[in-house]
Amino acid sequence: MIARLDDVKIAHYSNDTREVRPTQEWPEQALGTEYLQEKTQEFWLHEEVSKGGIRWWMQLHNQTGGFHTGQVHVTCALSNQVPMDPRFQFAYDGRDFISFDAQTRTWVAAVQPAFLQKQSWETGKTWTQYVQHFLQYECLGTLRSLVQRGSGVLRQQAPPTVSVSRRDAPDSSITLSCRARGFYPRPIHVSWVRDGEDIVPEKYSSGILPNTDGTYYTQSSLEISPQQDGHRYACRVEHSSLPEPTLVWAPGKKGPLHPGVLATIVLAVLVLAGGAVGAGVILWRRKSAGPMNPGYALAASE
Repeated sequence: MIARLDDVKIAHYSNDTREVRPTQEWPEQALGTEYLQEKTQEFWLHEEVSKGGIRWWMQLHNQTGGFHTGQVHVTCALSNQVPMDPRFQFAYDGRDFISFDAQTRTWVAAVQPAFLQKQSWETGKTWTQYVQHFLQYECLGTLRSLVQRGSGVLRQQAPPTVSVSRRDAPDSSITLSCRARGFYPRPIHVSWVRDGEDIVPEKYSSGILPNTDGTYYTQSSLEISPQQDGHRYACRVEHSSLPEPTLVWAPGKKGPLHPGVLATIVLAVLVLAGGAVGAGVILWRRKSAGPMNPGYALAASE
């Protein structure tokens, strides 16, 4: 069992420890020792009951052997202190099996074999009444205690470190990769911009993946043809920790410098040699006249 508040892991239970253990001090203070001991005993019972449940679900699927798994996903939520979208869902072998509809107070079978389980729970009523009471009272009460105690932790944010790389393939195709690392909370939006305006569809996304330190990581890739290489491409990142969207420009094509570019560099060196004041003005103008549009901020980059 893994318990989370938003995307913060707050407690866990396993067959090895056979104990509900908070991951940090503040969830333990919010829940209390007595509540944790009560939940530990409930999970002892759940271990035994679930073994029989899996055997019955195997029979419902006409299975006589093999390795099979059962999972339960329980969620309650508050929006401005208003309860919303309670869930009590079961899965079998990684697929939806049956779920509780809190509005109708009935069970919804996701697959044909689950209809017998639905009939059993709705006829017996004891389990259905427990689930209804848990979602309506216990889950919400526990959620309010955790939010009150952990509000400081939930407000913490970490901005993403963004980098963009380029890979030129032997077939002349070009792949640009944007990596955003170390951000928190989890939601983030990464997109590609061409010449500072057009949004370009990505070719590949890793999705949002967890890091071991509790932050997150994501990667987005864009493939362009040699004919499209004349444009400028940037990775655009939006995250709650950033005051505004961030643009990180992709490196351009490598190769010998164009004569006009070389002449500009030589001229800049000559002007820089004229004095420190002139150098300061030129550097400031170069930073101000770069490709970044107004309304975008530079990200920490590698």
